[in-house]
Amino acid sequence: MDGLQIPNLPGYRAKPEQPPNHARKQIWSISHGVAIADESQPNTATLINSNSAASIPLVTQPKIAHAGKRFLKDGGKVLCFFGYFKEAVYESQIENYRIRQCEIFYYLEDDTIQIVEKKSENSGCPQGNFANRQRLPKDMANEVYFNLDDLNLGSTLDVFGRVLFITDCNVSTRKYLRDVVGRPEEQLRPIPGEEDVYTAMRKEFMSRETGRDEGVSHNIRNNPMKVFAEAQLGKTVNNSTRQGFLDYDRKVLRLDCIWDDRESLYGDLQRFTLQYYLADDTMELLTVLGPNSGRDPFKKMVKRQKLAKNRHDPESPVWNWTDFNIGTVVDVFSKHLLIVSADAPTYAFYEKKGMPLDPPLELVQEEAVVATRELPPYNGFGSEEDSLASCVGSLVPTLPRIKQGESKVMRFAAKMESKNPEDVDRNFTVSFYLVDNTVQIHEPPKRNSGIVGGSFLSRIKLRTAEGLITEEYFYVGAEIQLAGHPFILVDADEGTLRHMEQKPKLFEYSNIKNIVAVYALSLGEAAASGELAAEFQAYDPEGSGSVSTKAVKKILMKYKCSYYYGGPPEQAVITLCRKLGNKKSVDYNKFIAAIIDPSVLDTVY
Repeated sequence: MDGLQIPNLPGYRAKPEQPPNHARKQIWSISHGVAIADESQPNTATLINSNSAASIPLVTQPKIAHAGKRFLKDGGKVLCFFGYFKEAVYESQIENYRIRQCEIFYYLEDDTIQIVEKKSENSGCPQGNFANRQRLPKDMANEVYFNLDDLNLGSTLDVFGRVLFITDCNVSTRKYLRDVVGRPEEQLRPIPGEEDVYTAMRKEFMSRETGRDEGVSHNIRNNPMKVFAEAQLGKTVNNSTRQGFLDYDRKVLRLDCIWDDRESLYGDLQRFTLQYYLADDTMELLTVLGPNSGRDPFKKMVKRQKLAKNRHDPESPVWNWTDFNIGTVVDVFSKHLLIVSADAPTYAFYEKKGMPLDPPLELVQEEAVVATRELPPYNGFGSEEDSLASCVGSLVPTLPRIKQGESKVMRFAAKMESKNPEDVDRNFTVSFYLVDNTVQIHEPPKRNSGIVGGSFLSRIKLRTAEGLITEEYFYVGAEIQLAGHPFILVDADEGTLRHMEQKPKLFEYSNIKNIVAVYALSLGEAAASGELAAEFQAYDPEGSGSVSTKAVKKILMKYKCSYYYGGPPEQAVITLCRKLGNKKSVDYNKFIAAIIDPSVLDTVY
């Protein structure tokens, strides 16, 4: 036998032999142990109910009738349907299934179908192209495929184990089905679909957190296959804006605008810069932030785009550079911007085009109210720096900054001015620390006084009604209130006196020129007539030219220019002795000469 040889085995029955060189191919099937040659399907070979490797179906794609005519008639025409399928969700307490939205593209030229799943943010699952462009089988055994008659609103498609439910189609598809196919309007109405629990919760969360409405399209091209599909259909390069690019590339018009929203609650006057790109007639809006405006530093208010004059009208014309002038009001997403000025190149551009702009508008602005900070008075608790740190600066408490001064200590001998008999003989040592302006009072122990000596006042900053006590409050003869007790400073050590003499502008009673000028007001006539010299010589029987400090105080008391009559304190007498004597006595000849001629003191300072 020249054809296919069938083994002569028990239990097998074969059809009569075919003539040799027969044109059609023979297909054998093994079923229930019987080999049968079937010639009814010429291009198909199938092995049924077989566990062998030869049971793989060998199916060829059938040819489409009149493919050339259909390509010429329907080439480039694609119908778009919208649908979804359900995906089971396991081990979740809030949902049992998830709805996955899809777009179904039907190509009329060859009855092929492409299914693309819409991408969603942070979905956690692969999305995009669900089924490549192909003829989707409806019945694999009988080689039946889905066609346009199967795509109806409300119908289902069983595609690779997924059941897709068709809910709607786009406008062009609805028009084609109504005008060309002849489907009634009742069959073209959208059918409501389902929504899963997770999608609803996610939409509510994003709306609450970001204020974004998930139902509003933001024109984001989520599917990169859209560009490829449009390029296959002939849309490859868009040259509509090529001429504008060649003429006005990198040329930008800059217009200064304001938005007056002061009539609204908490509204103010905001400034913006409107940049118009001549190359493609797009514009963007930039925010101009002033100093301490309190606004978020987002420079771009509106991204670069074509802006319609009426955003509620889809067919509204867009803004063009010919529509702008000084005083023009531009509606940018419900913000009415008033153009008040422009830069020099923009003025030059409009001048060149024969459309000169008007002069800039002068805005009358109200003077800003400058709020002055009033610090509360010191309440006496803690340090003053600590209290001020909680009133100014950040809400987070921080350690106050310590302003360091000189590392010197001024020490004075002091007595308490009190009417109590037990306080009359009490002696104190007052120390003032220049490094932080703190005061410390120490009382030397005294036997059989009945008062325990030691630290009378720990080191602390003290205040008066005028403010913080500083170093200029301290001098010999000063009466000062310290910690609620009145003290009189009766003496100072050598280092303190030397420190005060080094700052004659701060310590006026340590300035010899100032002291002589004050004494000259009372002793000037006596010094010029020689009367003052006679008074000093009466206390100098030996004619040494110097008198003691006690004698100087008596003479100043006689002429009523001592401390008890409102004159300089005892610090002045100490300065006279240190500058015009030997620290224990005064050279009265130099003192009288300085009163008559103050230029004599130039040798001292």
